[in-house]
Amino acid sequence: MVLQGEYKVKYTLDRVLTELVVEVELKEYEGAVPPGKNMYYGEAKVNGIPYEDEDLPYCVNAQYCAEGIALKLIEEYKAEAKAEGKSFRLKRK
Repeated sequence: MVLQGEYKVKYTLDRVLTELVVEVELKEYEGAVPPGKNMYYGEAKVNGIPYEDEDLPYCVNAQYCAEGIALKLIEEYKAEAKAEGKSFRLKRK
């Protein structure tokens, strides 16, 4: 089980280089664990800002969860850029 995960992606939006950083940390419930739940729950930050996702209470691997959140956000950014007529490109690491 991975308790801390980070995923970084660099992209350009209208030729402006930007970096997306997703950090996920699994924390243990204090006191009794709610019935039917994991012992851990996830807390995520996107570029330092807290992020809420419906899958965070159920994640068991922070690295996979961070990657999933980042890929979902990239798809949203692509769709938004296309709707606004802007160019969006992913950069290689």
